[in-house]
Amino acid sequence: MLGGLLVGLAVGWILAMFGANDLLIQGVLELTGRAISDAGYYTILAFLGAIGGAINDYKRR
Repeated sequence: MLGGLLVGLAVGWILAMFGANDLLIQGVLELTGRAISDAGYYTILAFLGAIGGAINDYKRR
């Protein structure tokens, strides 16, 4: 699970180099009406990575 969290953060950092963070932040604003910051962007991707890591760990058992 921790590995998934770190992968989520790494993917977020790589995507941010290409401007995908602005796309996701704008998408969240349009869908929910709430603005998020870059910290929120990384938090969302960290949670998604942790969930993916937990699912992957569960499948291995």
